[in-house]
Amino acid sequence: MKALTIRLGQFAICALVLTVLFRYALNLCIEANSVIGTTTCSIVYGGLMFLVGWYFGTKDAKENEVHDIGFRYHLVTYILCIGIGYGVHYLGWNAESLRAMTITAISWGVGLLVHFIFYLIEQRKTIKGYAKDEIFQ
Repeated sequence: MKALTIRLGQFAICALVLTVLFRYALNLCIEANSVIGTTTCSIVYGGLMFLVGWYFGTKDAKENEVHDIGFRYHLVTYILCIGIGYGVHYLGWNAESLRAMTITAISWGVGLLVHFIFYLIEQRKTIKGYAKDEIFQ
């Protein structure tokens, strides 16, 4: 199984652009004390990230026969979102406090750990990334 694929790279680029735009819009909405704007930005961002991940993940699974239950995409999303969050904070876009970002990183990290455990369980059902059922039919 290839861990780094073209589709994962394309997803990472799209996620990077969406995350930077989201952080910028979120900063503007928080500075304007706009609860509706902040909520709308968050919902649109979450929906777009889901759709982009679904699109590239589905193509990746078909083209490369990757059998990883989306863990690689989840890991890339985590690294980008948390990394960019801390990065823009230190650049001066103080939309969130460091405490809030750290709590988010830890909470999301726990979810990522659970996803990793399911990933490992799923990998035990495969041979070099290929489902045993598909090999031994």
